[in-house]
Amino acid sequence: MNRTPHEQENTSGRPPLLPSRRRFVSIVLGGISAAIAGILGVPLLGFFGLPALRRARVEWAEAGPVDAFKLGVVKFVVIRALEPGVWPEEAPRRGAFVARKADGSFDLFYNLCTHVGCPINWNQAARRFFSPCHGGVFDPDGRVLGGPPPRPLDRYEWKVESGVLYAGRVYVVDERLERVRWHHA
Repeated sequence: MNRTPHEQENTSGRPPLLPSRRRFVSIVLGGISAAIAGILGVPLLGFFGLPALRRARVEWAEAGPVDAFKLGVVKFVVIRALEPGVWPEEAPRRGAFVARKADGSFDLFYNLCTHVGCPINWNQAARRFFSPCHGGVFDPDGRVLGGPPPRPLDRYEWKVESGVLYAGRVYVVDERLERVRWHHA
């Protein structure tokens, strides 16, 4: 049988200088597949992976001047939502009930019930928060007094700068009113 020089049997013990056609095609297709995987994979990894690695940026929203909040009076304020709106023109707003404490600190209560998210109301005469949807009742510290709510009212983190009260992220508290996790909304 006649063989071309490239097809002849290799008896020298050294690897052949040129790969077979099948091997060459396999290498080329593997390289193309790796390039496609890299071109598609890197952006997908960035899209899905990087948000998990980023630290949450805290945006502060103005609740009002500190002097506007009197000791013993719970005041409702409208603040802009901390998450961006769907459209740039939107100015989503949320509410907070602000209670100034004797030590100069504040409680900023998220204005939605912890049961199913109904808006709550403050009744100054009764000194209670009420959820009209299912009869939830909360004391002035946000603890559950009655109804189906599973936990105390959620709260905003807060800070004061230059005489202005700011609201930050919403967090969940336990029965001792200690922060346990960040709110999902």
